[in-house]
Amino acid sequence: MAYLGIFTNLFCNHQCSYCIQAKSSLDVRKNPDKVDVPQLLAFLKKNRIAHSVKVLGGESSLHPDFEPLMTGLLGLYSKVVFTTNLNGKWYEKFDTALEKMKKWGNKIVWNTSFHPGWMEADVYIERIRKIKAAGLRLNQVSTTDTPDLTKEVADKLMAANIGWALQTFTGRNKEGRMLPQTWADVNTNYPQLYSPAPYIDNYESYLANCEDADENHPPQRDTWVTCKTKRFLIGPDNLIYPCHRHLYVRDHNYAAGSIHDLGMKDFKFKWNRLLGRWNLPCDTKCNPCDFEFVKITDTKKPAVSSAIAV
Repeated sequence: MAYLGIFTNLFCNHQCSYCIQAKSSLDVRKNPDKVDVPQLLAFLKKNRIAHSVKVLGGESSLHPDFEPLMTGLLGLYSKVVFTTNLNGKWYEKFDTALEKMKKWGNKIVWNTSFHPGWMEADVYIERIRKIKAAGLRLNQVSTTDTPDLTKEVADKLMAANIGWALQTFTGRNKEGRMLPQTWADVNTNYPQLYSPAPYIDNYESYLANCEDADENHPPQRDTWVTCKTKRFLIGPDNLIYPCHRHLYVRDHNYAAGSIHDLGMKDFKFKWNRLLGRWNLPCDTKCNPCDFEFVKITDTKKPAVSSAIAV
């Protein structure tokens, strides 16, 4: 099944040291791109890529057209999954925001993440409880396992009985080791949001094929590969990408096309509508969050640049 994701903006009201989006910034002037909502809705109305859509950021509630975006998507899809940190300007008067959330109804699934360096646990817990009490669809209540999360805060979230789970950190630690490598890297004292087993059981493949969007670690491969992916990702620059790796660093060499091309006529890569996937050449490693979601075949051709082979 095709995965349709909209990254409305990459600017965020947090600036977490472990963020996989290397240029995420509190200062929107350093990261100004934001998706053109009317054009986006026109593109999606013309091209029904998937039956549901995921909305992500950055923090998408900071997009100036956040509410028209959500209303427009609800007119097109039976299910909209929205990922948010439940913090920032839109949530400042939370009861007012909650009334808007209730009007949108149960076609929206709320995926939430708590960032201990930027929000009080008690505030997050209270907001989750209000969302639950309102009868809204709440799918994810989680925190990424990083040094910012103390045992005291984790215990508080666990004891709150709000369905909280821990997300194992993927990517490199400060020492440069890719995590998780073994089960010793997993804090099993708390419920896991996702099983880290695919990373641990296939660690050599994970190490060989994945790299963070952190610019300190070169993403280039030694050889070209053929990549098959069902990720259809629309970036804040209004370009369409086949994976998170290239969207996060906005590598336009790998953008398939633009939402301004309503007919998808001039796309660099062709989207297979029947199978719902791309089939394309690549010479960079994947982002950890794409691991096990893409199929890679090594072409054995030496990779000498980060530009698409002609």
